Amino acid sequence: MFYFRINKVRIIDNRERGFLFFRRDLAEMKLISLVTTGDISFPDLDPFMQAIDPEEKRRLAALMVAQVVSNRIMATIDKVKDNHVATFGDAGYVVFQRALIPNDFNWCFLALEDDGDVRDVGTTIEEVVTNEGFDGFTTNLAIVIGAAANPAFAAGAAVSKFVAETVARNLKKKKDDLAGVLYMSLNRQEHYPHGERKRDDVPDLTGNMFVDYSLFGTQQTTE
Repeated sequence: MFYFRINKVRIIDNRERGFLFFRRDLAEMKLISLVTTGDISFPDLDPFMQAIDPEEKRRLAALMVAQVVSNRIMATIDKVKDNHVATFGDAGYVVFQRALIPNDFNWCFLALEDDGDVRDVGTTIEEVVTNEGFDGFTTNLAIVIGAAANPAFAAGAAVSKFVAETVARNLKKKKDDLAGVLYMSLNRQEHYPHGERKRDDVPDLTGNMFVDYSLFGTQQTTE
């Protein structure tokens, strides 16, 4: 079995703003995790690469977006203050597990300050595929997949990153909703050759979030 866990999240600025000099101290933080691996099943991968019609290629790319988003893990932290530290018990919170240790995986992790109008990420699929950059993404996705040694992993990593970037970009328009965004790619040979890895205070791209994570895997053997 293989388990990938979040152990702790530290938020510097909770992104909660008030009116003029008045500020509410507490925020509700929504955490969104997207994980893809090299063994992800994209039944539309071959048809996508073979498609000539741009609309058909776009439709198949949208199906891949929907598949990645459907595998998301979400959690909510209440009463978040500035410099808030959220811990997930003594065993952490599993955001990804598999029966076998994956050879590689890609992780996108976002923290969103939720004022009650942040919609579930499942409803952002339409926003992603109607984004002005989606056509360009579809073209680049075909190039990435065609050049990759592991097309499924490349597709999953590219799709999850584009979803996260689109969500983050849309939230930035509100100026105070995005609290953190982290992208990370690990492979077994380099990062967890013995099925274990633990890192603390990993900074995100904004410098506003620090994450502790760990992974543990055991390969079952047959006698």
